[in-house]
Amino acid sequence: MNQTFAEQLRQFYENHRQELYTYSLALTRNREAAEDAIHTAFHRLLRRGSAPTDLRPYVFRCVRNAAMDDHRQDKRREDGIFVLPTDAHDGLSPELCAELGQLLAQLSEDERETIVLKVFDAMTFQEIADVRQVSINTVASWYRRGMEKLKTLWMEEAK
Repeated sequence: MNQTFAEQLRQFYENHRQELYTYSLALTRNREAAEDAIHTAFHRLLRRGSAPTDLRPYVFRCVRNAAMDDHRQDKRREDGIFVLPTDAHDGLSPELCAELGQLLAQLSEDERETIVLKVFDAMTFQEIADVRQVSINTVASWYRRGMEKLKTLWMEEAK
């Protein structure tokens, strides 16, 4: 195995573990499944042995693929409500994380995934398009629609 690639992956994980977890949690809607998807993705990456051209979108795509594979294989798993980890983001109270998680759960999977990658993982639309393997225009549409829905839901809940 290429030691430099293994070291590169280790460093990437240390720098992006919270982003990867938040993203995986948004996909799986289950804490244990989110952790499993990340572990599976990194195991597969280590077996690959060489670094892709652009590591960040590639790793996120691997986590996405592992989460989707797990979901297809385990139809018996009970889907939980999407919950942001309460310690995930400085400045957000546990109550606000729970409320935001409930609002995000009401969006389509595409909208929720795009918003999590853009807002919480600070990805560009191009990086999200690379992860999702869709056009940048599609990503922008998912983001715009999702944010509009979130605003509407937030306003309704405030009443």
